Amino acid sequence: MTLRILLVAVLFLGSVVVDEAAARSKRVRQVPNGSATSCNTCHTAGGGSPLNPFGIEIATGFLTAASAAGDVVWGAELAALDSDGDGASNGAELGDPDGTWAAGDANPASEVFHPGDPASTPPPEPEDTAIAKTTWARVKQLIGALAAGEGGSQTAPTGIDDSKQ
Repeated sequence: MTLRILLVAVLFLGSVVVDEAAARSKRVRQVPNGSATSCNTCHTAGGGSPLNPFGIEIATGFLTAASAAGDVVWGAELAALDSDGDGASNGAELGDPDGTWAAGDANPASEVFHPGDPASTPPPEPEDTAIAKTTWARVKQLIGALAAGEGGSQTAPTGIDDSKQ
C-alpha cells in the first residue's frame, strides 16, 4: 500500500515538473531570435538551471504573470536595457534594437549575440574616418554659411569654390 502511494506521488510530481518545463519553453518564442540559444537565452546551462542576467531581468519585471504561465513582455523597454552590462542593449544583441518585433513575427535577420552573457557582444560601431569627419565638417560649415547669408551677403566657406554652380 505504501509503495503504491509513493508511486502515485512520484508520477504526479513528475507530471507537474514536465508541465512546468513545457510551459516555460514557450518563452523562447517570445523574444526575437530566442531560438538561437534556446533555453540558454535566459538560463546559464539550459532549462531548469539558474537564470542568467537577461533571464533575471525578464523574471523580475517583464512577465505577464509571476508563474510558469507568464508570458514575456518584449518591447522597447526590455530591448533598450543592457541586462548583462556589456555595453550593448538586449535588442541590439537579439537583432531588434528598437523592440518592435512581436511574437509570431519572423525573427530579425541579423547576427545574434547573447543578452545574458557579457562575453557575447556585438562589435562596436566603427568610428568615422578622417575623410568622413572632414566631409561632415565641410557640410556643417556650408550650412552655417548659408544660414548666415539669409540676412545679407552669401560667402562660401573656405575651400569651397561655388563659382561653378
